[in-house]
Amino acid sequence: MSASATVNVGVNTRFKVGLIVLLAAAALMTLNHLVLIFFLDQPILFLGWTAFNLYALLVIAIPFRRLEKWAWYATWILPVGLAAGGFTAPDIALFYYAVAAACVLGLLLTIRDFFADNGRTLLRG
Repeated sequence: MSASATVNVGVNTRFKVGLIVLLAAAALMTLNHLVLIFFLDQPILFLGWTAFNLYALLVIAIPFRRLEKWAWYATWILPVGLAAGGFTAPDIALFYYAVAAACVLGLLLTIRDFFADNGRTLLRG
């Protein structure tokens, strides 16, 4: 009995740009919140934000890059979470909204590679 697996044959430039945008956003937000643990009065809050962004970074770096569809859907949590953070902190809302918008752009740039069945993936068994 053999198991089948979806193998990524190749991705287009749009996907690569979208992936880089998402990786950069998640990495920079992880670093930002990690630094804020030590400089602001709410270390537990920023520890939580750091963990949130680090988790997003790992999902984007591994299963998202492998074109696992669940990772594309799950990555929408990142811009939603960042936009929600903007609602709670009006003084830095523009920053959070800008990063959330960049994440949405990254996701939209990658949509074709996740959902188009034009021979870019092979099923082997």
